[in-house]
Amino acid sequence: MNRVGGVIKEIKKSGEIEHIIVDTKDALFSVLILSSNESYKVADRVELLFKESEVMVATIESKVSARNSFVSKIIEIEEGEILANVTFSFYGSKISSIITREALKDLSCGVGDDSRWFIKSNEVSILRAK
Repeated sequence: MNRVGGVIKEIKKSGEIEHIIVDTKDALFSVLILSSNESYKVADRVELLFKESEVMVATIESKVSARNSFVSKIIEIEEGEILANVTFSFYGSKISSIITREALKDLSCGVGDDSRWFIKSNEVSILRAK
């Protein structure tokens, strides 16, 4: 298990979702959680935990380690207060990705643009077709 310590810098809430920004001194981490009994406040010291299998590796040139990496056209974007739903056209299927609204702005992508999306192999389930 990976552990990174930091201090909560910002909290945004929308319904049952909280977007927490944690300052680790060297970088800002973005964390999305469902609201729970645990309440966090700005300036709280926290530890971030995440599994090794969830960490993607990329080169500076944006090549990623995920085997399921595809370029597709963005056909729809729905923006909320915290999250954005980006929908891609993928060989007759629609692929949706939920990312933070801030990430969407950083990517500067829009409907009609080609963009890369990926999913780690261990995050894909398989079901026998009928």
